[in-house]
Amino acid sequence: MSTADNVAYLTGYQSVMDGWHLPEPISAVFLPTSPELPMTLFLPEASLIGLVVAEREGQGVAFDRLRTFDLLNFCVTARSEDVHLELAADLQAELARLAKAVDGACAPNIVAAAADCLKHLGVTDETVLFDDMRMAQAAQQACGQRCSDGLDTMFAARAIKTDEEIALFRESGVKADRVMAFTVSQLGRGRSWADVEKAVAHFMIDEDIDPLPTSPMLFGGSYDAIFKPDLFRTRFDTPFSGGEIAILETQGRYRNFWIDINRTAHIGEATAAYREQHAIVQRCFEEVVSRLRPGANSAEICEPVRCGLARELDAPEKLLMIVHSIGRVPLESPVAFPSTGLHAATEGFEIEPNMVLSFDALYFGSRLGPSHMENVFVIGEDATESIYSYPLELIETD
Repeated sequence: MSTADNVAYLTGYQSVMDGWHLPEPISAVFLPTSPELPMTLFLPEASLIGLVVAEREGQGVAFDRLRTFDLLNFCVTARSEDVHLELAADLQAELARLAKAVDGACAPNIVAAAADCLKHLGVTDETVLFDDMRMAQAAQQACGQRCSDGLDTMFAARAIKTDEEIALFRESGVKADRVMAFTVSQLGRGRSWADVEKAVAHFMIDEDIDPLPTSPMLFGGSYDAIFKPDLFRTRFDTPFSGGEIAILETQGRYRNFWIDINRTAHIGEATAAYREQHAIVQRCFEEVVSRLRPGANSAEICEPVRCGLARELDAPEKLLMIVHSIGRVPLESPVAFPSTGLHAATEGFEIEPNMVLSFDALYFGSRLGPSHMENVFVIGEDATESIYSYPLELIETD
C-alpha cells in the first residue's frame, strides 16, 4: 500500500509532506499475509527521525522492518557530515535502535526500495495487492512482481471501524456540534457569506480541525431558487437582507477522520410552506435512519421513503438520499471500483456492525428552495447512534 491514507491506516505513519498531495507516493507499507514475513515500512531515509518524534508524542508507528530511499536530494544532504552537530545521547540511542531495523541500503527511489524488498522476501512469484497500479506496474517491470488491485480490499477493511476509531469519531461529533453552533451564531442580516466562511474556518482551526480546502463549507452559500453558479460552490458576497436559505455543510478532518454535518438555515423568519417542506424532508430522513441496522442494504432502505413519504414534496425526484461509509475520506464505501459510480447509490452495500455511515437527505426543489440535512452514525449490533446531536430542525436566524 502506498497511498498516504492507507499507509497511515495500516501503520500510523504520517509525514508533513503528505500535505503536499503529490501524485506519487512518498511512503509505503508491505503487509504480508504470512506471519513469517515482516511488515515493512518504506520511508525517505531523512524521515527516520519522524519515527522518533511520533513515538515521543505517543503516536507510535507499527512495523517490523524498515526500508529507506532517497527523496530528491534531501537525504543526501541529511547524510552529509556536520562536524559541529551534536545529538543528545537519548536521540542517538533511539536512532541507533531504528538503524538496526533497516534492511538493505538506501535505495535511489521508492520503486527500487519496494523491488529490493520483494526480491529479498522471495514473493515475486506470489500475487501482491497494490493500491496504486502505477506502483504495481513499476514493481512488475523492476523485479517481475505478480500484482493485482488491492483498493477494494482496503476499503472493505476500512469500512469496519475499530473501537479506537469509533471513539475518535465520537470526539469528532462533539467538535462538529460546536462548529455548527458557531456557524449559526455567525448568520444574520447584514453578514456576508464570505465573512461567515472565514470565521468558521478560523473556529475550526482553533478546534484542531483541518477545514476543507478553499472553504469549510461544501454546499455552503445562499440560494435564490436555483444554484448559482454551481452545485458545490456559491459565491455570495452581498450581505444577507433576509429571506435567504443557507446550506451549512461544514467539512474538515479531525485527527484524520472526516467531519460531515449538514443543516439548513433561513435568514429571518421562514414561510409556513417552507417550514412544512423542511419538516417533510426531516421525516424522510428519520424514516431512513430507523432502518439503518446490520443486515440491511444501504440503497434498499431509501426506497420505501422515496416511493412513499417523499411523494409529499413538490418535486419528489429532487430528493437525493444516499448512505455512504465515511472515515479518512468522505467516501470510502465497500463497493466495487469506481465507488463514486451510480451503482454505489443504487446497488449499495450490506450494513455491518462497527460501520460508521453518513446519511444525506438533500432536497433540491426550486419552488420554495432547498432543504438539506446530514448526520454520521455508528452502527451497533443492537442500536444505531448519531455522533452529532445538533437538531435537524430548520434554523431561523434574526
